[in-house]
Amino acid sequence: MTTMRADAAMLQAPTTEHDQSQKGSVLVEFALILPVFLLLLFGVISFSVALYDKTVLTMATREGARAGAKYVPNRTSAIIDSSATATVRQVCNRNLISFGSGMTPVVPTPTIQNNILTVSANLNYTGLFIFSDFLISAQTSMRLE
Repeated sequence: MTTMRADAAMLQAPTTEHDQSQKGSVLVEFALILPVFLLLLFGVISFSVALYDKTVLTMATREGARAGAKYVPNRTSAIIDSSATATVRQVCNRNLISFGSGMTPVVPTPTIQNNILTVSANLNYTGLFIFSDFLISAQTSMRLE
């Protein structure tokens, strides 16, 4: 014979037939909400990585413009172009985040007009499911020293 203490019996909720029939409803609600939650989670992750890659691309064009704008004795436009392009590619290769295959930026030839160097770069972002395959670009202009 088992006896129950009076204070423990008061803490237990009364069990009714209605309470027992509700036990599977939490699992069904979880199964319905989980895909929406995962879609939202992967969307936030993919969008934040796209913003990070945009920041890296902007930083790379700034570094490239700075490398090309620095004073070097006997420089030519070919030296300026090659140093700016190489710097942009180096910064992008070191810092970009990609899902799957590596993303390579397209760096057109920098332009020089009125002693202003303009460096631009484009990147085809390939993210996760939601934000995938769109173009990210950045452009920076600096005065030649």
